[in-house]
Amino acid sequence: MPKIGLVTIGQSPRTDILPDMLMILGHQYNVVEAGALDDYTTEEIKNLRIGPRAHILVTRMRDGTEVKVTKDFIVPLIQDRIEQLEDEGVKVILLLCTGRFPEFKSKSLIVTPSEIVRGVINASIRKGRLGVIYPAMEQIAKAEEEWGKEGLEVYADAVSPYGGEGGFKSLAERLSNKKLDLILLNCMGFNYRMKQIILETTGVPTIQSNALVARVLKELV
Repeated sequence: MPKIGLVTIGQSPRTDILPDMLMILGHQYNVVEAGALDDYTTEEIKNLRIGPRAHILVTRMRDGTEVKVTKDFIVPLIQDRIEQLEDEGVKVILLLCTGRFPEFKSKSLIVTPSEIVRGVINASIRKGRLGVIYPAMEQIAKAEEEWGKEGLEVYADAVSPYGGEGGFKSLAERLSNKKLDLILLNCMGFNYRMKQIILETTGVPTIQSNALVARVLKELV
C-alpha cells in the first residue's frame, strides 16, 4: 500500500481535514500524519510571544483548539517532521498549509499547497474580482500584494475554520454583496460544508484548498 505523508503545522491527527481529502484520494493509501506541534501543549503554544510584524499562521491542536503561531517558529518544526516521515519510508509528503514556506531539505517529494492554489487561481481568473478568505483577520492585510494584479481586484475577508457554521453564514452574506467572480478558501482547514454554505449563498464558484490539493496529490501517488 503506497504511503503518503501529511505534515500539519498544528497537531496530528487532522480529523477535520483528512476525511474530505480521502473522499477524493480514496482509501488505498497508508496515510502517515505528523504535526509540527505534537510535542507541545496548548498552554505552551498560547503563551508564545507574537510580535506585531510576525507572519501569523492559524492552526489547531488535537482537541480542536485554535492556535496562532509564527512562521519563524514553525518552519524548523516542519523540517523535523519531514525528516521523521522520511525515516519511516515516506516518499511523498504533503504540507497541510496554504502559506508560503522556504524550500525544505528532503529526499522525498514535498508537495506545497501554496504553489498549487496559486497556479489554479492564475489559470482561472485573469480579470475581475477575486475573494480570498483567510482564517484570521491579521492575515488579510497582505491579500492585495499576494493575489492582486493588473485587471484583478481582491476582496479579502476572514473567518475561523474552527469556530462553527455561524461565522461562515455571516461571511457568506457579506460575500454575496461584493460582486465576486471567484472565491478562494485560503486555508487547508476550510472543509466541504463550509464551501457549500458560501456557494449556496453567493452562487460564485468557490475553491476549497484541501480538495484541490488532494486532486493533485492523487496524480502524484
